[in-house]
Amino acid sequence: MLSLFSRIGKLLITILVVGSCALISGEGVFAATSTVPVPVNVAGGDGHGIAAWSDGTVTGWGYNKYGQVGDGTSIHQFVPKRIDGLANIVQVAAARDISFALSKDGEVWAWGDGYSPYVSGDVVLQYQKRGLPVKMDGLEQVSNIDTNGFAGVAVHNDGTATLWYPTHDPTDPMTVTTKYVSLKGVSNASSAVILDYTVLILDCDGKVSSLSIYNTVYGRYRSENELPAVQPIRSSISTIVSSGRDAFLLNKNGTVSLWNEESKKTATISGFTGISNIQTGYKRLYALNSNGSIWQWNYNAGTKAKPFQVKSLSNIADIWGSTGQFGYALRKDGKLMAWGDGYYTGMATGSGSPTIDKGKETAYAVNVQTPLSWTVKGQSISFYGTSGIINGKLYVPFTSVFEALGVKISSKSELDPKQNGRSTSIKTFAYEDKTLVIKGGSPAEVLLNGKNTGQTVNIQVMSNTTMYPLETICEQLGISLQWNKTTGEVVLGGA
Repeated sequence: MLSLFSRIGKLLITILVVGSCALISGEGVFAATSTVPVPVNVAGGDGHGIAAWSDGTVTGWGYNKYGQVGDGTSIHQFVPKRIDGLANIVQVAAARDISFALSKDGEVWAWGDGYSPYVSGDVVLQYQKRGLPVKMDGLEQVSNIDTNGFAGVAVHNDGTATLWYPTHDPTDPMTVTTKYVSLKGVSNASSAVILDYTVLILDCDGKVSSLSIYNTVYGRYRSENELPAVQPIRSSISTIVSSGRDAFLLNKNGTVSLWNEESKKTATISGFTGISNIQTGYKRLYALNSNGSIWQWNYNAGTKAKPFQVKSLSNIADIWGSTGQFGYALRKDGKLMAWGDGYYTGMATGSGSPTIDKGKETAYAVNVQTPLSWTVKGQSISFYGTSGIINGKLYVPFTSVFEALGVKISSKSELDPKQNGRSTSIKTFAYEDKTLVIKGGSPAEVLLNGKNTGQTVNIQVMSNTTMYPLETICEQLGISLQWNKTTGEVVLGGA
């Protein structure tokens, strides 16, 4: 899980003093020296990711069944999308199928499972419309948040902490409200992480303590009056993170220790020295060495499993984790990377699958695609469906840019004698005096005004939607297309 003390490198952060502890402001050297926003905090769930940027905006991507991406749909998004309604965000938290964001004013926003209900009556998305992020009214003056995928914990500016979790109305199971419990006995806190049944608190002096928050006999979270005393664990700690019932402590001497919720025991992990930051994935520990290298320990792989270096990542300034089998890394040049060996939608590759030969190493890295913005004939537009970037080419769904461009599109199927009478798809794009036909599967033939161009393209299906090769279509129809891959700006049809 994420800690607000997850650093963006000594050269990248500006420190504010809030309450009794130093907290990251979300403004760094990148923000000051570049007009292009850079990520300041990132979090991942089981198959989605969320990023806060130096300009205060938030983007989301990946698996989206419960609205956890935050774009107001349940459509999986293979390229990051900017989330409406959020501003001045300095930290994000995610786990499983939910997401949260913390603003510099101490407000917390939530979306995803239990927070983003279906919205009926939408003309385009009758069954896939979801609610946008909602403000959590029971949390104020917050400096740090963490979640285990169901409940969450917030540290306040004054060093106190609050537990929150969703509850269902017994008379109406579809109605979900949020319960808030003040964690008595917690003071001077700088950050906290929530395990299955326990909250670990790191205070401003580097001391870690535990607090049991769950009554296993009654199967529910404790009320404020039922909370036991806070129990000290260890001192001289700089960062705490968690995964399931395990917590990891980064000692100030650069070593790492493991604390288990069930055994209540702490043990030093061999193989980690000179570590400047730690994060977790599902049964994985990620560690950033002070030399900019990343090390990973798949600690569920048996007693012989040892930490190994993720060789495709170097010159790293900061790292973040997920509850899936992937993590995120910020290179010192400001580029956001993802690496992993599992659910690729959370890695924002653009296509949902990796582009690197996974046989070369146990974990491998890809570039997180830059969010796209769309301008068509001088007007800014947006669309519900995902866009795609496959082999460096732009792909878009039917309900995207074509109507705004004035392109008429149609689809039909016919029997193809070349394919032994099997049905083949025919897509037609008509623009001014030109008619483009994309015929067949993968690869498909491209015909312009009835003549074969000799060009072939691959039609893709993403998020259960047919995706069209935008650059090929624009080129054949004579429509201008400019794509700034650094900023993500796509300009179609001129001004």
